[in-house]
Amino acid sequence: MIKKLLYFSLILGLFSCKKEASFADSIILDHEKNEKLTYQKFNEGIGETETGLIYIGKDPSNVKVKYYSSMIPAPPPPPGTEVENNPIHNTAYFHGDFERMKFSKTSVNFDSLSENNVKIVIKPNDTIPKYAYNSETGTLKKYKAFPVFIKNISNRKLILPDLKNLPLAILDDKQKWQMIWNDNALICGTGWGMHYWEFEPNEIMIFSVNYLTGNDRGKFKVTLFDSSSESFMMNYDKNILKEQRRYGEVK
Repeated sequence: MIKKLLYFSLILGLFSCKKEASFADSIILDHEKNEKLTYQKFNEGIGETETGLIYIGKDPSNVKVKYYSSMIPAPPPPPGTEVENNPIHNTAYFHGDFERMKFSKTSVNFDSLSENNVKIVIKPNDTIPKYAYNSETGTLKKYKAFPVFIKNISNRKLILPDLKNLPLAILDDKQKWQMIWNDNALICGTGWGMHYWEFEPNEIMIFSVNYLTGNDRGKFKVTLFDSSSESFMMNYDKNILKEQRRYGEVK
């Protein structure tokens, strides 16, 4: 009897140690394995316009790692204006512009996201390339990043805004989850709240998030409005907190 109880306890222990399966486990991200990737330095991303969005759809069994150039296409040029095509766009690295964005003449009421309508899965141990084109220097950048998978688990369409990149949050010295950016650029723009798109039930978004680097160690999570991923540990430089232009907290 004692042997049976010990055996049963061992089986339970093995099951409890096994990581819970997720919808992202069967997704294969196809990319060059021998590319030379670098960590993005603080403020290095200023001048880069590409998104961190790789894929949106319902059949992501095998996804090529390419990025949308923009979620909001640029307005058409005035008649007679010659437009210079960027040679790096629409290549092996970029999809072009996101084509599902809509425009409203009135302010849009976006859906609030939580664990009740979206599921966020991160894989911080899986390194993938993040491609970005710097329009100021005319160079293609290849950063070290990890994938983030987001699924609409509700039974209705979710109305969402432009999602260029997903921000990180760090557990700071006050035990608050502080939003953190890898630059202190001044963000200007108009028209936010007028563009929207519809995230269908059972659709999956795949993003990349750049790794930080440094000699310090911190607890992070990826955030999407009021929803967030599980926490994970990552190296970073504490000085980045002093350089933040804006301050925000998440739960």
